[in-house]
Amino acid sequence: MTQRSLFDDTDTNALTAVRIHPDFSSWQQRARQLLMDEVPPQRVLWQPDNTQKRATASSSVTAIRVPKSFLTQASAASCYRSDDRWALLYQLLWRLTHGEKHLMQLAGDRHVIQLRNYAKAVSRDVHKMKAFVRFRAVDIADGDQRYIAWFEPDHYIVEYAAGFFQRRFANMCWSILTPDCCAHWEGSGEVWFSEGADKASAPADDAVEDTWRCYYRSIFNPARVKIQAMMAEMPQKYWKNLPESRLIPELIRDADKRVAIMASDAKSSERLHCGPRPAAPAQVLNEAIQQSESGSIQQLALAAHNCRNCSLWQPATQTVFGEGPVPARIMLIGEQPGDNEDLAGKPFVGPAGELLNRALAAAGLRRQELYITNTVKHFKFRAKGRRRLHEPPQEEEINACAPWLAAEIEQVQPSIIICLGVTAAQAQLGTYVRVTRDRGKLFALQGRHYLVTVHPAYLLRRGESPQEFQRFVADLQVAAGQLNSLDIR
Repeated sequence: MTQRSLFDDTDTNALTAVRIHPDFSSWQQRARQLLMDEVPPQRVLWQPDNTQKRATASSSVTAIRVPKSFLTQASAASCYRSDDRWALLYQLLWRLTHGEKHLMQLAGDRHVIQLRNYAKAVSRDVHKMKAFVRFRAVDIADGDQRYIAWFEPDHYIVEYAAGFFQRRFANMCWSILTPDCCAHWEGSGEVWFSEGADKASAPADDAVEDTWRCYYRSIFNPARVKIQAMMAEMPQKYWKNLPESRLIPELIRDADKRVAIMASDAKSSERLHCGPRPAAPAQVLNEAIQQSESGSIQQLALAAHNCRNCSLWQPATQTVFGEGPVPARIMLIGEQPGDNEDLAGKPFVGPAGELLNRALAAAGLRRQELYITNTVKHFKFRAKGRRRLHEPPQEEEINACAPWLAAEIEQVQPSIIICLGVTAAQAQLGTYVRVTRDRGKLFALQGRHYLVTVHPAYLLRRGESPQEFQRFVADLQVAAGQLNSLDIR
């Protein structure tokens, strides 16, 4: 069809008629030549003609630089079912090469808007084609089969979308028939095209469609039926070509009934196809508590996992109880678990724990002979992006954990308790204790000796200076010396 430029009313006697095969490559070749001849858009009358020879690549044609976004959208828009598409593309190309190189960035320009709308419509049509083409097997000579599909696109997209089907169904011979153009693939070589066909040329059914409909019925979830969404994604115009379409009205009609049956079956049978239902975590924990030795430290640690005395259990991963031999001569008490301890479920296993291990070894103490715990049993933190930053516990949180710590001390029966940091020191000795003033000192209370020192995290915050580390070791050596004196007595 001859199409006059829609951008002005120039006299047709002054127009240059340009006959092209209606595909993007043919338009590109002629558009380049028109640009070289400085023919403006209003002088061009595009005449798409299927009888014209398709354009072939030519190295002699001068390359024209345009934005990639234009080429991408222009390639799609060239498939739009409207005769004005070639004039639109040339109008944009002319403007891009005549002082408007940033044209594609002007989202409000009427030509850019029209191009974008054409490209979007074609993209939607290609998506529907990929989703709703259904191949049916047809027997041909020597027992071979060819797979044939019928589709009715809104736009001229068969050649544009053929590459997808070539890649997706590369191991079979197929044909996609449409009213405009037909695509064919022989299992190798290139996809070839022929003139359009009518629907009678395509098979209406094949031997495997009953199997497909059975599969579709089995995967249809009646509890998630959304009719409006279904109609939007699978418009009724495509139903006539889909083997499963005849099931859809019935499946929608019976959806509520099937949901009620599914709910009834779920209530009447708790059996899982993958095996017995595992016990709930709370049930497993309670059984472990009952099976552990009554009054033991193990039973105490298990029971602490059920602690809800404060709100810290909610964001924390787990309760972090003490660890070590029971009884033990020396007990170390810190403030609270950190990020690493919260994940591992063990006290002092992060950077502060590594520093403590080195200091204990330097002081002549063996960690495996000590009982190590914390004043608070859950990690208190504030989130900052993906990081969890430590926050000191409040008095009510310390008091909530006090019964657990007291029970630990009762079980461990230590002769010396080392308080690591102000939280542990004040929880054991009272608020009058000051770490900076009293560190390295021994306090006697209720038949036990208490040593106050800094928390290993304090040394990490100060850059782990050698002087501070040696002072920390010296504090621990006071406890080791006191233990030796108790042994001599």
